[in-house]
Amino acid sequence: MFRKIRGTSRLALGRWSLLAIFGLLAVLLTGCTGRDIIGTADGWTPVAESDGMVYAATRSGEVLALDSQALDRDENAGHIWKYSPNEDNELGSVFGTPALGENFLYVGSSSGDGDRGKLVALRRDRESSSRIEQNEWEEVITGAIVGGPVLADDKVLVGSEDGMLYSFDAETGDRLWTFSTQGLKMGLGKERRIWSTPAVDNGVVYFGAMDGYLYAISLNDGTELWKFKTNGAVVTTPLVVGSAIIFGSFDRILYALDVSNMGAILWTFKSDSWFWAGPVSDGETVYATNMSGEIFALPLNRQGADAPTWVYEIGDTVNSTPVLTGDKLVVAAKNGIVSLLDTTTGTAEEIPLLLEKDIRAPLAAAGNDESARVYFGDKDGVVRSLDVDRWRISWTFSTQ
Repeated sequence: MFRKIRGTSRLALGRWSLLAIFGLLAVLLTGCTGRDIIGTADGWTPVAESDGMVYAATRSGEVLALDSQALDRDENAGHIWKYSPNEDNELGSVFGTPALGENFLYVGSSSGDGDRGKLVALRRDRESSSRIEQNEWEEVITGAIVGGPVLADDKVLVGSEDGMLYSFDAETGDRLWTFSTQGLKMGLGKERRIWSTPAVDNGVVYFGAMDGYLYAISLNDGTELWKFKTNGAVVTTPLVVGSAIIFGSFDRILYALDVSNMGAILWTFKSDSWFWAGPVSDGETVYATNMSGEIFALPLNRQGADAPTWVYEIGDTVNSTPVLTGDKLVVAAKNGIVSLLDTTTGTAEEIPLLLEKDIRAPLAAAGNDESARVYFGDKDGVVRSLDVDRWRISWTFSTQ
């Protein structure tokens, strides 16, 4: 059932209290031993898509290549290849979306007791194997990898819980440079960690860290260009739109900074909860969702304290970055509610899908307005293909 509130379309499915959010963050950030449990938890089954091929990292530390068209024809078609390393060379848990290049797929993971990260480069045309094949590579670093790797100008960039951002040669895996967060330089503990997936634009790498900073550093050599301090951890993937970089913080504020003016504030928007999922934009409007499950449509050129164009309440916390398909926004909540929203009005185009699955990894979109697909995995290791036009699940694939 839908109802209007202050001219806003909201789904009346309840609301997360701040107490519940505090509880969620306590579970996410610390375990019963005081250690960060992200690095030691099962993965989130993140997926990436290119040219009809869907690549999924599984909860059991494998990587699969799936042919979406083949699965459309026959849901039992199986995988094209599987990377299944043995226990002596385990991949571990994967949380961030793999990065796709012309020849390689790059996957970052957490292995061991969360004190070790691994970055692997797998050929997209490889054979199924339990080992790294010829011309592939892997690099082990100190600290779990929670965010996804990013490919830019023949470099692979990835952050780690050890407080460093790493740059590797995309072809050889040679380490090119590293950058230390302020939290690491100050000898901090959890506050030094990087969970943010970097964004790269015009030779600049942008990423957030648990120390509350948004960093802008040179892609060429990793030197710091500027940084911006918030009052909370920054774990979102930043979004560059024109001359603005947009990101959220655990201080409950969404920031828009001017990248052409050393990170000067363009505008801010404060909500009643933290921002985890990354924002998305169509070039005119920014769509951001917080951990209370509120989705905000904010003009990119908003002024001062202008109210959002619309607000929609999905009914549960959102960790998964949504995707745009034409003039529609697809959003998945942690409890498995998947919604299709009209970006102009903020109204639900279809009855939300109630999958009752834990969805945390970012969504992946492919196709055009008439044949748009959205791919996503859940914590149970099931990958789904969502036909947006028909608003139905076209196939499912269990990776376990």
